Amino acid sequence: MKIGFIQPLGLGDIIIALPIARHFATQGHEVIWPILETYASHFATATPYVEFVAIQETEDLSWAFDTPVEILRNRGCQGILPLMSALKVPNYPANPTLGAILKFDEYKYAIAQVPFREKWNLQIVRDQRREEALFQSQVRSTRYAVCHLRGSSARANISLDAVAASYDQVIEITDQTDCLFDWLTIIERASLLIMIDSCFANLVDQLGITVEKCFVRRSEMSRTPVLGSGWKILG
Repeated sequence: MKIGFIQPLGLGDIIIALPIARHFATQGHEVIWPILETYASHFATATPYVEFVAIQETEDLSWAFDTPVEILRNRGCQGILPLMSALKVPNYPANPTLGAILKFDEYKYAIAQVPFREKWNLQIVRDQRREEALFQSQVRSTRYAVCHLRGSSARANISLDAVAASYDQVIEITDQTDCLFDWLTIIERASLLIMIDSCFANLVDQLGITVEKCFVRRSEMSRTPVLGSGWKILG
């Protein structure tokens, strides 16, 4: 059976929902998922259990719903799952009852009827060569902190002076690579992580990375993901 996902935007949201795709794939289903063209490079080789289809953003939000629906219907999907709890476009089939009682990440799993505990069963194929190359280009000390302070719509107002005084090096995650998973070796070997609510915080949490870590909240609680490991919450 072909199953289509409607969650074309939000790298963090896509990472949150990846275990849903794998859940269906392990049951023998073919998962097709339209996402923004600018995201495609991140998932080119990391997620073989899902077929991503690149789409382009337009001036109105019709591309976020109408375009994926058209693609998925043309691809013969027997089931289409709209994973967003809200989208301001006509006829978007949100479930207001679930949206009122669940956080946005819980909502995705409830709509898909996949156990929420699967969120922390994130499986990706890592490219150790790319990870090591980025590590060698960035890391100059064995005791360093990693910061990711800019999300899609906000930057954390945090001074790094105190962090710099306690660690030999502070590395800030930037867009210098076209695959976010390239940062994983740097993240895993760090002594401290400071991360705004973002795709990287989701990645760290869902992979269960056990580095000392601080989470910078930027949204109301209903829009803040459920965290599964030991974070110190800032903000």
